[in-house]
Amino acid sequence: MKLSTRSRYALEGMLYLAAFGQGGPVPVKEISEATGISTAYLEQIFFLLKKAGLVVTIRGSRGGFLPAKPLSDITAGMVVRAIDGAICPVRCVADPSLCASNRIAVCATRPLWIRVANAISDTLDGMTLESLKNGFLAEREVQKP
Repeated sequence: MKLSTRSRYALEGMLYLAAFGQGGPVPVKEISEATGISTAYLEQIFFLLKKAGLVVTIRGSRGGFLPAKPLSDITAGMVVRAIDGAICPVRCVADPSLCASNRIAVCATRPLWIRVANAISDTLDGMTLESLKNGFLAEREVQKP
């Protein structure tokens, strides 16, 4: 399964908020400059994150985005689902009626794909923004000259 560029960028943007946005709202332009992701693309992504209830917007000259919940309550899985929807390696895992072979009752590989989807979901849901932030900041400290 390949995650979309949008979901990867959403995680990068959320991680930036988590790591550097504790003092107040972070403008999308700051996130863009720090991550190298275009401002227009980030605006689209953060619109979806806001719609999913993962960020809030503060308007005005000192406005920007803030996580809508404590970092320990936002998982990587929530971010990916806000952008990409269901996390499935094949379509029939989420919706058996989409089985390409039309043989769902005897599909030999469907149990495998369900296990793969569950493993991916469990991994993404097991990583909070808090844990990602802590790992990221610790790695930055190690890399300092």
